[in-house]
Amino acid sequence: MYLKSLELQGFKSFPDKIRLTFDKGLTAVVGPNGSGKSNIGDSVRWVLGEQSTKTLRGNKMEDVIFSGTVARKPVGFAMVTLNIDNSDRELNSDDDEVSVTRKLYRSGESEYKINGKNVRLKDINELFMDTGLGRDGYSIIGQGRIAEIVSAKSNERRDIFEEAAGISKFRYKKVEAERKLAAAQDNLLRLNDIVAELEGRVGPLKIQSEKAEKFVVLARQKKTLEISVWVNRLEELRSKLDELENALLINKTEYENIQNDIEREELKIQDGYRKIQESTVNIEDLREKILQTEQFSSEYKSDIAVCENDIAHSEGSLASVREQQKNQSAYKEKISKQIEEKITQIEEIKKQSESIETQLEQVKKSFEEAQREADSIGKSSDMTGNEINNLYIKLSEFRSEIGNSDSSAQDADEQLEMLENQRKQLSELAEQYGKEKEEISDGIRVLKEKSEELRNKFAGLTKLYNDKQKKLSDYKKESENILFDIRSKEQRKKLLIDLENNMEGFAKSVREIIKASSGGRISGIRGTVAQLINVKQEYATAIETALGGAMQNIIVEDDTAAKRCIRMLKEQRMGRATFLPMTSVRGNVLNEQRLYSENGFVSMANELVEFDEQYRGIVNSLLGRTAVADDIDSAAMIAKKFGYKFRIVTLDGQVVNAGGSFTGGSAVHSAGVFSRKNELDSIEKDIESLNVKRSEASLKTQKLSDETAKLARQSEDIKEELAVLAQDKIRFDSELARVCALEKQTVSQAEDFESRFNSLQEKKKNALENAKNAHEKFEEIRDRIRIAEENLVKEQGRKESVRNRRESLSAEMSELKIKSAELAKDYESSQRELETLKSGMTDTAENLGRLSEEEKSLEQTIKEKKELIEERKQQLENVKTTIEICNTDIKKWQNIHREQDMYVTNLRNGMKALNDAKEKYSGEISKIDERKISAQRDYDSIINQLYEVYEMTRSEAENAAEKINDRMAAQKELNEIKMKIRALGNVNVGAIEEYKEVSERFKFLSEQLTDVRTSKRDLEKLIEDLTGDMCRIFAESFVIINNNFKSIFTELFGGGKAELVLTDPENVLESGIEIRVAPPGKVIKNLISLSGGEQSFVAICIYFAILKLKPAPFCILDEIDAALDEVNVKKYAQYLKKFTDKTQFVLVTHRRSAMEEANVLYGVTMQEDGISKLLKMEQVDIENTAQ
Repeated sequence: MYLKSLELQGFKSFPDKIRLTFDKGLTAVVGPNGSGKSNIGDSVRWVLGEQSTKTLRGNKMEDVIFSGTVARKPVGFAMVTLNIDNSDRELNSDDDEVSVTRKLYRSGESEYKINGKNVRLKDINELFMDTGLGRDGYSIIGQGRIAEIVSAKSNERRDIFEEAAGISKFRYKKVEAERKLAAAQDNLLRLNDIVAELEGRVGPLKIQSEKAEKFVVLARQKKTLEISVWVNRLEELRSKLDELENALLINKTEYENIQNDIEREELKIQDGYRKIQESTVNIEDLREKILQTEQFSSEYKSDIAVCENDIAHSEGSLASVREQQKNQSAYKEKISKQIEEKITQIEEIKKQSESIETQLEQVKKSFEEAQREADSIGKSSDMTGNEINNLYIKLSEFRSEIGNSDSSAQDADEQLEMLENQRKQLSELAEQYGKEKEEISDGIRVLKEKSEELRNKFAGLTKLYNDKQKKLSDYKKESENILFDIRSKEQRKKLLIDLENNMEGFAKSVREIIKASSGGRISGIRGTVAQLINVKQEYATAIETALGGAMQNIIVEDDTAAKRCIRMLKEQRMGRATFLPMTSVRGNVLNEQRLYSENGFVSMANELVEFDEQYRGIVNSLLGRTAVADDIDSAAMIAKKFGYKFRIVTLDGQVVNAGGSFTGGSAVHSAGVFSRKNELDSIEKDIESLNVKRSEASLKTQKLSDETAKLARQSEDIKEELAVLAQDKIRFDSELARVCALEKQTVSQAEDFESRFNSLQEKKKNALENAKNAHEKFEEIRDRIRIAEENLVKEQGRKESVRNRRESLSAEMSELKIKSAELAKDYESSQRELETLKSGMTDTAENLGRLSEEEKSLEQTIKEKKELIEERKQQLENVKTTIEICNTDIKKWQNIHREQDMYVTNLRNGMKALNDAKEKYSGEISKIDERKISAQRDYDSIINQLYEVYEMTRSEAENAAEKINDRMAAQKELNEIKMKIRALGNVNVGAIEEYKEVSERFKFLSEQLTDVRTSKRDLEKLIEDLTGDMCRIFAESFVIINNNFKSIFTELFGGGKAELVLTDPENVLESGIEIRVAPPGKVIKNLISLSGGEQSFVAICIYFAILKLKPAPFCILDEIDAALDEVNVKKYAQYLKKFTDKTQFVLVTHRRSAMEEANVLYGVTMQEDGISKLLKMEQVDIENTAQ
């Protein structure tokens, strides 16, 4: 056997799949530190099953998987395969080649395979046991581990020696045998206990079995006779039940007829209640109408108040308009007077102008006379005189022109000054009117904004009011409907309470007993069955049918109370009643678990009622053996399946009796006691719920009423504010129109003044220009006159006086012309002022017309508001009339309510006779029902006994029964058989089978006990033999290894002494192993005194001694020569050659001497960080490289 190859993938620093092939001889693995050389040895150790992560140089097993580098991702698994040549069959396998594979996933899952087949770790350990390749073998020496052979404690060195001696397999078999021996010892103790127990039971069981066989014979005789007696009794009860059924049917028919009459009367009563409710609703509607009408009245009064407020505002505005009319009229009269004064002034100017013109004509005549006089003075100076005269005339004209121009300029200045003042006044007025207009416009805008805001708010309030009003109406209708329902249910509740208090539907005897108990005349009465249990409505019909007349049974505390009640009924002749004493009535419950899985099965009747726990015995007695099913089909199917051994009632009141008879048809509710109780409970819950709803609706109604009234008040306030704002807007609009008219008038006047101002400035300019020109020409004429007169003086001194007079006349004439021109200007100015006054008169007339229209509008508004007030007052009168009509209608419906109430009372009083008759028949039905129930109970009891005792149906019992002529004799014989059975005492019928079973088991376990004892002796013998073999083989092997060690030590060390010594020679399997060495020339008392290299060399000597005894197929030695010097390395490598014929060596080394002895060289490099690569070289290649 030798190692052929090693395959690695994903193991530590070998991420890629690699394969190392090995030949016989030495193979060296070399490479720098950290390149991954030792990972090859770790991989072999790992694939052989190593579980210690410390040994594998890691923290956890996952560390053997390639964890990745900076440039390469981690892999998901590690896998190593060892291929071994097994042609010599040294391994326990028939294959020439054995491959061992171990695979570990990063998730923690692992696989072991031998030749591709999945195996256990145990299988791999057993395969290599005693080959030197096992877990404790010496085939793999890890880095730094060779020295541990020397440094380990004496008892820790045994593993490698045991593996070399070949006793590991023996030790494994011994451990397995000891484990089996311990298990056999436990089984022996257990079997001894069981056999001892069974031995004590066999004797008593034999006696019980013989007694049981006698019992079986008697029980068979008892069964036949008892079934025959029961069948005979069933036939008798069946006949009695048929008779009672016919009588019950007749009474129920009469009862139903009376019940129909009562239902018709109740319909009349309900109709009366309906009319009462209708009158109540109508009264409520009329009261609601009155309330709404009163709300309308409030609205009308509010409208009247708003109208009166509007009238007050309009009258205030009307007074303001009339005041403005008065002011405008006064202004008109003032302008009129000014016009008259101006016209008078113009007439006066005309008269003055005429007077001036007359004076001017007289001066002109005097001037002409002076001219003629001057002409008469002398003809000689005519030309000069004429020239002078003409010059004087021109001088007079220029003087007059100068005067006129100066007057015109002065007049223009005065008018310009006056116009400037008037323009300032107009500007101030225009500014004042603009401010007023802006203030009024701002006021109107604010009014509009406020009006719009109020209108939006009013619209929102109106919508909210309408919504609230609609909700209020809905809540009121809901309240009315709830009230109607409450009153209807209260009427029905009152009727049911009366029926309940009167115990309607109960027999007279029952009513009298309950009445006596309530009055304290008799004690110990708890009440009727119907009063003390409660049933859900869906089960009421079924439970009433199941109970029948038993609902009227009276539950009493004990027998004494029952006897007292019976004596009272007998003495007072009040009829009969059934009493159920709590101390003696103990019912049993049908125990059929299979029922609950049947289709259509509802429950047992006793489970569908609610009651006080103290009445459980009575309820179980009445209902414990009655089942409830969905319908008659389900009931029939269930009854058939269970052999008709118990009674089944359906939810609608049909019955399948025990024994197989059916009872059914239209349901009779036994006076409807449960239905009445359930209806009363339901009505009370409904009334409570309706009252809660009514309270909630009332609260909501009140809340909505308050909210609606608040909204109505807010709406009225807004309407009043809107009305006030409307009046304010009218006033503002009127004021704005007035200011706009005045502003327009001011603008028109300003434009006219501007035109006049410009005209006057032009006129002033022209006048000044004319005056300047006239002055220049006047001075020129004066100079010419002066020269001419100087010439005339020389000639005509005497004419001086004439000249002075003409000059005086000329000046006077100029002055008159000036006055005339001034008067003309005054006239023109007065005419313009007159036109202005007439224009103001026209504007005033227009203002008066506008104010007159406004006055008419306000008077019309006042008139309309007064008409609306009258209309609302009339509507208030109509409201009063409506309220009076509603009150009259309320009285009418109240009368109808009283009449219907009396009608219903009379009907209820009239039902007493019908209820008495109904009670009579109800009592008869109850009596017959009681007798029927009693007979049916006996019948059902026998049927139940048949099934419970013998598991037989009636038909099966009839087939098994024998004919009985004398039932009394048969009963006597049956009693005798029962006496014999009782005489046997307690009988264990199962003892027959139990005895048979226990005796057989006792025999089987006794035989098994013998086998276990034999197995124990065999195991003890095997352990003893294995121990002896192990001691012998280990001792022999130890002597050989010791001798080998001595010779190898002397050879490698070149002398000296060495030996191996057992610390406990008497116990070789547990003894430690001491190493004693003495290198040449040294005395060593302790191995610690050796150098590191010497310790390693000693360990190598021991290793070689072991290999010499039992060579391993292959060995992997990881740097065991690290501590040796070159001389010893060469010795070590050369000595290895001696073992290569039987052992392959894989050396991980850095030493050249070791490499030189190798046949094949594997180089391990790490060209890429974290990833190992391999390079293989044969010895020939090595030598060529060296050369």
